[in-house]
Amino acid sequence: MALEVKRTRWPGVYWTAEFVTMWRLISSLGLAVVIILPLSARNASAQPGFISGTVRDVEGNPLADAQIVAENSEWQRSLETTTDNNGRFAYVGLQTGQWLFIVQRVGYEPVQGFGNVLGSGMGGSVRFVMETDPLNPPPPSTGVLANLRGIELELALDEADALFDDGNYDDAIEAYSELLEDIPELTSLNLQIGHAYREKTNYDRALAAYRLIPANAAAAEEAQKAIEAVRALAASR
Repeated sequence: MALEVKRTRWPGVYWTAEFVTMWRLISSLGLAVVIILPLSARNASAQPGFISGTVRDVEGNPLADAQIVAENSEWQRSLETTTDNNGRFAYVGLQTGQWLFIVQRVGYEPVQGFGNVLGSGMGGSVRFVMETDPLNPPPPSTGVLANLRGIELELALDEADALFDDGNYDDAIEAYSELLEDIPELTSLNLQIGHAYREKTNYDRALAAYRLIPANAAAAEEAQKAIEAVRALAASR
């Protein structure tokens, strides 16, 4: 039986009926799909194939926006896509054969593995599991620091501290206040705000900032000592 083919609107690209069926199936699932066009006559003569995959964390949760790079040394090609909200992706039109897939996502250790791109049946498939990067974990989805990456908080604090150390107390107060507005639970920032007002000799504002720290907070003892120190400074004026 002759192999049925379907000509696409792209010159030199022919898909088998089976390939078209797979394309329609992948599209109906809403996968993040990359359509690959041949780069040369040599590529055009190769049988097009397809492959789909999933990316999840160690608990089985899908990872969206993971970067997928497909590489093939024989064809000297490197192609990129990203996972959808369900952690899925697909490449349509890759040359058949073995491809290397490299997976990266902020907050996770990169992973990679080989997958066979097939031009028949249900196509090839690959599955990846990513572990959290202990040095740069993803932001928590709940709690005080929900959706705020640790490194972002650290950088913001470093910038505010640098302003304080340089004697730019007004800018430091503004920087600490913006952080506190974003994360009200970090009441210890009032300690730094109070210190900045103290350096400006605005003792009333310093005392007001220190008193915003709850009695059960970790910084409460330090805040009380700061209050006593400011009172002594004010009395000596």
